[in-house]
Amino acid sequence: MMPGMTRTVDPELRRSQLTKVTAELISRIGLDAVTLRNVARRAGWTTGAVTHYFVDKRDLLLATFRSRADLARRRLEASVEGGATLLDAVIDASLPLDEERLEWWRVWLAFWGAAIGDAELTAEQHERHLGFCTTVERALRAEQAAGRLLASADVAHETRHLTAVLDGIAVQAVFDPARWTPQAQLAVVRDHLAPLLAPALS
Repeated sequence: MMPGMTRTVDPELRRSQLTKVTAELISRIGLDAVTLRNVARRAGWTTGAVTHYFVDKRDLLLATFRSRADLARRRLEASVEGGATLLDAVIDASLPLDEERLEWWRVWLAFWGAAIGDAELTAEQHERHLGFCTTVERALRAEQAAGRLLASADVAHETRHLTAVLDGIAVQAVFDPARWTPQAQLAVVRDHLAPLLAPALS
């Protein structure tokens, strides 16, 4: 940069950097232990620099929650763009199959707990989960339309069922990753879906 020139700061990039650091901290020490001070320290900034982008801790935490939801959506979209079916992309994006997705689930579960008794967080959780359920249903209907899922399958019911299976596996994997390896997670999903496959694919 030439002397006298002002460095241009991208506020969205700064916010993204801070929510990433916050997610890492939540994953390591829990949501309650996160402070603006330790977020700033981990990011290599001053606390004042953090409050330039976020009014307070709650503002930062809400932005972090939304950013992790957006991360999962982008992961799913990238899988589809890479040639995966929507159902395969949903499964891949939903399960903690590597350290990044395991961290994502630790953050998500931290917010689940925090949402109890908090109307704003509850509404956020409800909206995001409803969107996920809609995507799961769309994925199952696409499989049915392609002839890969039984025509007789009740897609609305199977959406609830598969959503519960994915959530349940992920929660178990967060607390018992040695037992719930990526291979074990995917095997349970395959076993769940097997009875729903069209005869030629069973």
